[in-house]
Amino acid sequence: MKIAFIGGRNIHFLGGIENYMYNLATELVKLGHEPVVYCESDSDTEEIINGFRVIYQKSVGGRFLCKIILSFKATVKSIVYKEGFDVYHYNAWPPSLASWIPRMFGKKTILQGHGLEWKRTKYSPAQQRIMKFMEWFTAHTNTNLTMVSQEQTDYFREHYHKKCEMIPTAVNLPPENIDSNILDRFSLHPQEYYLYLGRLVQDKNPDYLIKAFIKAGVSNKKLVIAGNNDMQPDYVEYLHRLAGGHSEIIFTGAVYGADKEKLMQHCFSFCIPSTIEGLAITLLEAMSYRKIVIASDIPANREGLGESGIWCKYEDVDDLSDKILYVESHYNDVKWQEEANYKRICDCFQWPRIAELYNRFLYRLK
Repeated sequence: MKIAFIGGRNIHFLGGIENYMYNLATELVKLGHEPVVYCESDSDTEEIINGFRVIYQKSVGGRFLCKIILSFKATVKSIVYKEGFDVYHYNAWPPSLASWIPRMFGKKTILQGHGLEWKRTKYSPAQQRIMKFMEWFTAHTNTNLTMVSQEQTDYFREHYHKKCEMIPTAVNLPPENIDSNILDRFSLHPQEYYLYLGRLVQDKNPDYLIKAFIKAGVSNKKLVIAGNNDMQPDYVEYLHRLAGGHSEIIFTGAVYGADKEKLMQHCFSFCIPSTIEGLAITLLEAMSYRKIVIASDIPANREGLGESGIWCKYEDVDDLSDKILYVESHYNDVKWQEEANYKRICDCFQWPRIAELYNRFLYRLK
């Protein structure tokens, strides 16, 4: 089948949706499909990656409207220029507002949910209401729905009485040799730092992690905050102020590729203290590197980690601080989680397995 994936940013800087599109498209090529990935960019260009086309569209409309406008642009142009897609796959609610157009031409569409977007604190209250409406609208106007977590699948069944297919995100097993000098650049040593890796946004709670780390007073470890947020510079500045005077807290900015892999490979423990998640790829990546994970006790994290995990209450500095100290003093008691996490990735969250689930779903589309 020829499949259009619509709704991501630059595929060379893999966020959650971009990671999903990139890896799923790579596996679908191996299964004989012809995926085409549409991405937001600074210019209108094309390239071939891993056997599939990537079409970049110049960003317009600002942060909130950008994905909606680009989705309509990609959809209309593909029909006008007769790309011949069999399936249009829209990632998240804003892009899926254009999904009615291909259905008018007899094409099948998929709405992929990556999280309950209206809950995210990066949006203003007015924007959250708009996102909730988008969710309601697309839930009622799309037939083929798939979600990356069981939590979202259950939510749609309970609130909209809609049947969804649960096709989670996944990871590739990590490489053995990683060519990066990021540890040297930031004076880090293997197994001597806790790692937060993700966007610096409030609902992921890096501020609570910084406060908890300072309160724990761990003297033999550092805390690495790897991420950025160009859209909310005031919040990023607030995080730097929180860490002011604490040289053991390191900000690396956003990291990709070998730098990200190197940080994952050598951290002592991975921290994901979020209030809300879909099914975080960074969590799965940490598990694939056999890392002990300090995680907020939310359904999405439970779904990823299963019976493993050092669980903390979200938005609770004292409890998170206690869990950091617990890992420090009980490492030998929790070390079993390293292999348990790796095995769970091998059993449940590898891309070839997920691509096969998606492949079977394609042939059941209505």
